[in-house]
Amino acid sequence: MTGRIKFRWLTIAFLYLSAACTKPDHTDILQEIKSVDKMVFASMSITKTAKMDKSLPMFGKRIAVYSYDSYMRAYIDLSSMRPEDLVFDESDMSVRVILPPVQTEVTGRDMNMRKVYENVGILRGAPDAKERAEIKEKANASFKTEIEDNPRFKQRLTETARRKAEIYFKQLFEAHGYTLQIEFRSDNIDTHATEI
Repeated sequence: MTGRIKFRWLTIAFLYLSAACTKPDHTDILQEIKSVDKMVFASMSITKTAKMDKSLPMFGKRIAVYSYDSYMRAYIDLSSMRPEDLVFDESDMSVRVILPPVQTEVTGRDMNMRKVYENVGILRGAPDAKERAEIKEKANASFKTEIEDNPRFKQRLTETARRKAEIYFKQLFEAHGYTLQIEFRSDNIDTHATEI
């Protein structure tokens, strides 16, 4: 071989070996995921009923029942992901992803209430706008207490969000040729592993 051919061969071999030995930089993937910020994976509406009873024995009944919908959602704050939350293994094309915990929040309620039932005596007036607003505020306060006291709503939303997040990230990394193992950090930084 001439010196020129040897040099080219060595250059190609060096480039090939350095590419094979260089650990790929995945910071762009992490930054792309973090840029999403809050990603909502599940939501639900909950119908709340509010009742007012201002009946007086001598003047007659004054009963009204209204309902309205409140909304909750479950999300993952992807902006809180850390570099150590993505662990790539190029030898078997796998990635271990540790996601922040799923969080839930009440996102709002209907502005108007639906009249479900009303029984107003002849000598009584129907509830006015101010009374309906007071009924709604009391019902909303009781709704927030129910949500805090009854973890069923949060559990259902959290489970749904976890399942959807697993599917989403599995598809995302499979598109890049990786198999995925996903975990969720909890509030106390424990992880819950799920093989996919």
